[in-house]
Amino acid sequence: MNGGLLKKSTSQLALVAAAGLFAGGMAMPSAKAADLGGDCCADLEERVAELEATTARKGNRKMSLTITGQVHRMIMYWDDGRMARTYYGLDNTNSSSRFSLLGEARVSPAIKMGFEIMLEIEAGGTSSKANQFDEDGKVGTPISGSAAPPGSFNKITDDAYFGDARRVAFWIEHKDIGRMTMGRYEGAGAVNTIDLAGIGQFAAANWVTVNGGMYIRTSNGATGFTPMRWIDILEPAHLASQRTELLRYDTPSLMGFIGSASIAEAGDYWGVMLRYAGEFSGVRIAAGVGYEETRDRLTLATLDPTFSATNAFTGPKPDTTALGLALSLMHVPSGLFVQGHWSQVDYGNGVPTGYYYASTSNTSGAATKRADATFWMIQGGVSKNWFGWGNTMVYGEYAKFNDWGVDAFPGRNFAGTTATAGCPGSNSICTPTIANFDTVNGVFGSEVTGWGIGIGQNIDAAASTIYLAYRNFDADIKCTGATTAQGTCAGASNGIAKSLPTEQINVIIGGAVVKF
Repeated sequence: MNGGLLKKSTSQLALVAAAGLFAGGMAMPSAKAADLGGDCCADLEERVAELEATTARKGNRKMSLTITGQVHRMIMYWDDGRMARTYYGLDNTNSSSRFSLLGEARVSPAIKMGFEIMLEIEAGGTSSKANQFDEDGKVGTPISGSAAPPGSFNKITDDAYFGDARRVAFWIEHKDIGRMTMGRYEGAGAVNTIDLAGIGQFAAANWVTVNGGMYIRTSNGATGFTPMRWIDILEPAHLASQRTELLRYDTPSLMGFIGSASIAEAGDYWGVMLRYAGEFSGVRIAAGVGYEETRDRLTLATLDPTFSATNAFTGPKPDTTALGLALSLMHVPSGLFVQGHWSQVDYGNGVPTGYYYASTSNTSGAATKRADATFWMIQGGVSKNWFGWGNTMVYGEYAKFNDWGVDAFPGRNFAGTTATAGCPGSNSICTPTIANFDTVNGVFGSEVTGWGIGIGQNIDAAASTIYLAYRNFDADIKCTGATTAQGTCAGASNGIAKSLPTEQINVIIGGAVVKF
């Protein structure tokens, strides 16, 4: 019955198409026009099928096209020890709203080619940019590249700031040789947490994505703000995920192992990594190790081939390296899991680079360099389908960040009045011009302790996840510079370091990831 209707419908469509040809003034031989049961209709039916196959929803006749992505929005409550507010409808930068165009075509039984274009949506407020003064985090100096005037994103109808291209790349893959990717993509390198539990969308290793734009408070009363934001002293956890223009190779899986290597920019940024996935006696295992190095200089605001400072065209190149290890375990029958990673960055000769949050000049003098930094975190809990909707994830987490964003002794100065020109190395967060902040000088050491708990619920029928999560951050900042502000490096003198009295920050987020 359905087949008859389909045939009838197709024949009618063919007749309409034939009539259209006549209406357009195209002449056809009379013998063919009268032969409605012959080759005419068969040819038209074939042409209709070809036209249907070339529509955007499917791609062209050779290359398929899939449109996929997600919308991720949340409510964020924060309490910095002196103030507390709730921001509504923010995009969660941890796993941002985005969409992708994916294509794939079979060249031969062993070879495939394809492409990926991933666009990230950053219109309006995002979690990593919000601060105590502005829920959009765009007051003061606007985001680099935006023509919007300062503070304009407080206007409820202002949605001109769209986003950026996370991935724009093509690939070719041989089932026995591996895959080669070229374009804008994540590099191989220092591995971070491999998420077996399914909590990475809202509780990822990248801790700066929720409260990174918040300013660190001192104990100096209601107006006690430092120029330091939490993003300045937290490990970015971007190491092997730093997207740039590159050439990357991934091996086929061999006994659960996949090797990767990439070279980027002008050959000054490269990395390698080895990952493993397997399951034994009901225990799922994922692990990885990676190393990366960059000697890529910063691009100066003024191009001058004769300038010979340490960050100029003719000066020495950076020599920054990063190492990352990761291990994740899950007992499949019970859903119990533990996962985490450790990473380290060595800033070598101290020449600034655009990677690893080391793109500012040595602010404490030519003799200093960015301090080497380490980070580790662990997450554990249970992920199991108890209610039939999808997995329920309940977890706890703990992390330590040591010496991120500070200079080696005698330390880095955080001034309280001027902006960071061009916003280098700030995860797209510009530092606006600020006034009456407590200047903090000689910061040469920092330790941040973070912990959190949370719950998430997958709703498989809607390809969605809802969640509620809490994180606490507590900073111990070592500095030598005494200032006139009460409580800022209080008692520091003669180069003797003191701890900066700071307030903890508490953040609660709740939201949903809806995939399509």
